Amino acid sequence: MELLKAIVLGIIQGLTEFLPVSSSAHLDLIPRMLGWGDAGVAFTAVIQLGTLLAVFVYFRKRIWQTLTGIWKALQKAPPAPGEDRESQWEVQLLLAVIIGTIPLALVALALKKYIETTLREPTPVAIMLILMGLALYLVEKGTEKLRNRPLTDITWKDGVLVGAMQAFAAVPGSSRSGSTLIGAFLSKLDREAALEFSFLLSLPAVLLSGLFEIKDLLKPQEVALPGTLHFSPVNTLVATVVAFVVGYASIAWMLKYLAKHSTLVFVIWRVVLGAVVLAMHGMGKI
Repeated sequence: MELLKAIVLGIIQGLTEFLPVSSSAHLDLIPRMLGWGDAGVAFTAVIQLGTLLAVFVYFRKRIWQTLTGIWKALQKAPPAPGEDRESQWEVQLLLAVIIGTIPLALVALALKKYIETTLREPTPVAIMLILMGLALYLVEKGTEKLRNRPLTDITWKDGVLVGAMQAFAAVPGSSRSGSTLIGAFLSKLDREAALEFSFLLSLPAVLLSGLFEIKDLLKPQEVALPGTLHFSPVNTLVATVVAFVVGYASIAWMLKYLAKHSTLVFVIWRVVLGAVVLAMHGMGKI
């Protein structure tokens, strides 16, 4: 049963990490609905490393292009004012990713105690599902005719705005991908650029989160909070591998789907799930 639960949670992680529906909310709520208990913050963070690897593999050409572009840019003088800067846009992209990671790291450290306890309760998670879902819909519709900037036009200022929005992802139910899409839409990045920047911004955020929580996963079972599932290292590894495979497929599907469709279907899902959770919690069933 422990292996089966690990596989199911790995599938959930892979399916929801890159969709703007909040993987943390699903990993928190679905085990509760099934009567399994709480998957735990540490387990959730560690299996995210599987989906992180999926991003590295899927975007390996873009990552390599960025790194080589940065190396070439560092070997020559910066462009003069008014000069075409597209040849050095990779440096701006790296700077935007670094800057965009800082707010989430600071908020996560400051609220760690509450993120692992109070904010993981069904009511706050459900409220964040609904509120951030509605915010995503309103921002996407409101900026629809304004978004025309490609990824090569990115600057450190985009990192500040998108990073500020990504900080909301520290709160369960917000969604890291949903929060970064809101920031990218407000920055007027076009749909393709917004999606790609969101994926690239996940690399340091998920890596730091997973590495930070590994130590808690290795605690003996009696140290874990009451009602928290405790998976063996082997089953955690299985869940991580499953999350990688499903996450890779999820990236490919999402890029194709959102290239032609809005996020409305995900907004509806968030609102419906949030309402169901509030109702079930009110009736004492979660």
